[in-house]
Amino acid sequence: MQPFVDWIMEHLVVGVLVLTRLGMLLMAMPAVGVGVPKRIKALLALMMTALLLPALADRPSLQNVPEMDHLASLAIAVAREALVGLLIGATIQIVITGIQLAGEAITSTGGMQLGDSIDPTTQSSMPAMARMVGMLVTAVMLLGGGHRVILSLLVESFDHVPPGNIVFHDSMMQAVIDCMSGALASGVRVSAPVIAALLLSNLVTGLISRTMPQINVLAIGLSVNSLALLVVTSLTIGSVAWIFQDDLAVNVERLSMIWNKGE
Repeated sequence: MQPFVDWIMEHLVVGVLVLTRLGMLLMAMPAVGVGVPKRIKALLALMMTALLLPALADRPSLQNVPEMDHLASLAIAVAREALVGLLIGATIQIVITGIQLAGEAITSTGGMQLGDSIDPTTQSSMPAMARMVGMLVTAVMLLGGGHRVILSLLVESFDHVPPGNIVFHDSMMQAVIDCMSGALASGVRVSAPVIAALLLSNLVTGLISRTMPQINVLAIGLSVNSLALLVVTSLTIGSVAWIFQDDLAVNVERLSMIWNKGE
């Protein structure tokens, strides 16, 4: 028992750094950061740290980790580990949030802003359509093994960016910018068919009101818009899965390239 305790104390700093990166990833990771109790997340982070630490502890690249006596250096190293974990988890969350913009655009164009609810991720008001798209994308990620891809990306980051030896460079910030722009473009791609159908229904309603002024345009227009929104959304909602899978693959490849540059 005593050799095990001595080994734990010898590699305590490395364990703290690994735990920090894992914990921040779980906090920012979709489907885990929100809705999972904090005790479960803490237990999951500890279990994963226990599995990874024996493989990481004796690597030559970990000889330069800060000592327990140097609190300032240790605090800086912990903050860097937290940023790396947030970079991985937040990148995937940005993709989901960008696709959720499609639901907000569809709701605003269709005039159905009254169906808002509170988003548990951002704690802000969000249309029900946007929440549905977000839950659909999260389900697709879990069914398609996206959580395993994220965890494998984390393990790869330990190989190329060892704990305590993190160097930040411009490509990391550029990756976040590219991810945000790509997520916004994905949201536009998802909402484009529905918005086009809604604009066409508004055009048809306007033509009807010009030819038959006695008809109540507001009542008819709202009904036509709602029908067009539901029909076209039900026909095109499957494209969300394909677009999300493509974006996830692109961002995972981008982060992998960042780790390789950091060597």
